[in-house]
This record gives sequence, C-alpha cells and structure tokens, in this order.
Amino acid sequence: MKKQIKWITLTAVLLSMALFVACGNTKNGTAGADADSKDELIATLEEKVEELEADNLALKEENEALKIEIAELKAAGPNDEIIVEEEEELPVFGAEEDGTMTQVFSVVVKTDEPLLNKMQMLGDALSAEVFEGLSMDILDITAVDGKDILHVDLKEGSGAVGEKSWIFDYFQGSTGGQMTETALLETFLQREYGGLWIDGVKITLDGETIQFDHVPTLADTVLR
Repeated sequence: MKKQIKWITLTAVLLSMALFVACGNTKNGTAGADADSKDELIATLEEKVEELEADNLALKEENEALKIEIAELKAAGPNDEIIVEEEEELPVFGAEEDGTMTQVFSVVVKTDEPLLNKMQMLGDALSAEVFEGLSMDILDITAVDGKDILHVDLKEGSGAVGEKSWIFDYFQGSTGGQMTETALLETFLQREYGGLWIDGVKITLDGETIQFDHVPTLADTVLR
C-alpha cells in the first residue's frame, strides 16, 4: 500500500513539473528555443513513470502471492499442525597419508529419509568427492545374526586405458589401501551418529570378496 501511494504521488509530482515547465516556457516566449530541453524532460519523466509502473506491478504480484499464502494457512485450520521437514548433515570421510581421518564433504538428508536412501547419497558423494567417479552400488540392508548389515558392491569398470580402477588406484600400497578403507568404512558406518543406523557394512568388488594385501579389512564384514 505504501508503494502504491508513493507511485501515485510521484507520478502526480512529475506530471505537475512537466506542466509547469511547459507553461513557463510558453509565457516567456521561449517555447521554440527550449523545445529540446522540454523533450528531454518529457523523456526523463516518461522513464520515471515506466519505473514506477514496474514497481507497482511487482507489488501487485507480491500481494497476490501473500494472499495465496494466507488462504493456504487459513485452509489448514487452527488445529492442524504445520509440518516442517527436519534435515541432518552426514559427513563423508577421507584420510590423510598418515592415516588421520578427515571430513572431506557432507550430504544433507531428510531426517526421516529411508536408511537405504541415505546410504545411496553417501555412496554417490564418496564416488564423486573421494574416488574420482568410480562406481559403487548400494545393494541392500539385511539382517545377519540379528544385526543390520549394509552391502556395498564396488564396480571395477572396463579396465580401459586411463580409466580409474579400484584395484590399481585404490587397493595398492599400504598408505593408499589404508586411506581407501578409512573412507569407505567410516563414511558408511558413521560411528558418531546417534540415530537409527546400520550395525555393520560388507563391501565387495563386482560381487566378489575383496582379497588384496593392502585392504585386508575389506575382506570381512565390519561392525560399527
């Protein structure tokens, strides 16, 4: 409303100024000499009017949006609960060469998101941020001896020249192997997480047990 009053007032002032200048020029006999000046003033005033009209249109749109929001709130009723979806941030881990675990990224998920979906989001982030796009399938969560175990299957790829490899890029060397184990296991296990979570994780490579000297922990199911 204030913007509308301002628009009407400014428009009236601008038009009054234009009429005053035009009348003054006519009385003083300078209409011809000041024609260019008058045209410039008119052009300026027209630009101002266009700006005010644009502001007024934006105000109308804002008012319509507010009316819709008010109508929706009224429709909800006084006793209806307005549901606000809660979110949480889950860390994605990596490791330094000395084995120190570090957080390299995080994903934001809905608190009530299905657990397997959360695992998929973590897997996608791990692939992109730590393992240069190498694929991993988040298969399922199954009960084993009364514990919920996540099964993650790493995909080795075609082996084409220049393509990244789990075996040759991340399972080799004692330092590289330890960094790989830390990133995979700690990200999925989320040991500091206090909500509902898995009890352990089993990681395979193309469906087979991982048996390489520098990632020995990946050969077994690792409990939280």
